[in-house]
Amino acid sequence: MRRTIFVIILLSVAFLTTPILNAAKYASISVKRGNVRTCPSMDCKIKFYMWKYTPVEMLSVSDDKQWVEVKEFEGYRGWVHKTLLTETPGMSAKEDANVRSGAGDKNDSLWIVKKGYSFKYLERQGNWYKVTDDAGTSGWIYNRLLWGFTKYIK
Repeated sequence: MRRTIFVIILLSVAFLTTPILNAAKYASISVKRGNVRTCPSMDCKIKFYMWKYTPVEMLSVSDDKQWVEVKEFEGYRGWVHKTLLTETPGMSAKEDANVRSGAGDKNDSLWIVKKGYSFKYLERQGNWYKVTDDAGTSGWIYNRLLWGFTKYIK
C-alpha cells in the first residue's frame, strides 16, 4: 500500500512539474488576402485564401523556417509564408452572427456577418468581445460565436 501511494505521489509530482510541450500557438493573417499553399514553397499551388485577421493555429515550421503550416477554425490546413502572419489577436465568426452596438443581446444589431468573417479583437466585456474588421467598422459579438485568440502566446 505504501509503495502504491509513493508511486502515485511520484507520478503526480512528475506530471505537475513537466512543461506542456504541445501548447497551441496562434497568429492571424496580416494582409488583406493571404495565399495558403499546398506545400512550403512559392512553387506550390494556392489551395485557398485567408483574409486579414483570420486566426490560425500554427502547427509546424518548414525546414528553412520561412513557411508555417496553419489550420483555421473549420480544420482547413495549408502553408503560409511567415511574413503573412502577425501577433495581432484575430477572431472568425463560427456561424452567421449579429454585430451589436454594445455588449449584450438587448443592444441594436449593426449588421450581420457570415460564417468565417474575420475580425481584430479589441476588448472583452463579460461574455462579449468588441471587434473591428479590416474596414475599421467595430461592434460587439457574443464570445461563443467566435473562434480565435485574444492574446498572442510565444
